[in-house]
Amino acid sequence: MKYMVDHDYHLHSHLSLCSDDPRQTTARMLAYAAANGLRELCLTDHFWDEAIAVTFDFYARQNYAHIAQALPLPQSDGIRFFFGCETDMDQNGRLGLMDKTFDQFDFVIIPTTHLHMEGFTIAPEDRSLERRAQLYVSRLDALLDMDLPFQKIGIAHLTCPLIAPASWADHIELIRRIPSDTFHRLFARVAERGAGVELNLDASAYTPHELAEILRPYRIAMACGCRFYLGSDAHHPAGLDAAKDNFNRLINLLDLTEDRKFRFHK
Repeated sequence: MKYMVDHDYHLHSHLSLCSDDPRQTTARMLAYAAANGLRELCLTDHFWDEAIAVTFDFYARQNYAHIAQALPLPQSDGIRFFFGCETDMDQNGRLGLMDKTFDQFDFVIIPTTHLHMEGFTIAPEDRSLERRAQLYVSRLDALLDMDLPFQKIGIAHLTCPLIAPASWADHIELIRRIPSDTFHRLFARVAERGAGVELNLDASAYTPHELAEILRPYRIAMACGCRFYLGSDAHHPAGLDAAKDNFNRLINLLDLTEDRKFRFHK
């Protein structure tokens, strides 16, 4: 059976500082779900645990008291709205979430590829594509080495342009530099850990040649038995409006079926 578009597990409200859009409300998200036949949503505003020291201003302001202003989440018949977060790993391998804090969230998404925050997720001397490709691998390995509740963790932004933000071509070249054998090893670990793999790339932004390279990690993840969830990463209403078409495009490109769907709840 074809993979059904029935959820969006990566959504930002105006409480995420990179949104700060008063139109991006949880009520607007619920309306988006109803209009598109979605049965599940998860709010994943950016978060850094205040118990973990951080000097990066963006995350110093994104503590629990800040993002919990979204609670209680609006609910509707036939739609479940979950409370999650998106956190990061700094350049020293520290995750922005204490073990005990996981219980406060239904779902946690963790990108290891947010390498645009120089001085926080990446050191200034690590700017080269060669070094960034090494970090892609070592940072994901470091996450998978942690003792975490992977059944409620999604690994986001696997091919995000922010891996190498200097130019559009750079992130594609970075992915090209990672051998398929390395991706097989990484995604075998993801499957064994039971984490979800996020689908949120904008397939329409790539040429056919570029898309073949960008989809390579996802095809390898499929071969390794990974399960996938959909995440629009919408920060503004326009992102909500475009989400379902992009989800369907990705499902068709990857020929995804329902048995490949990741759920973080029973």
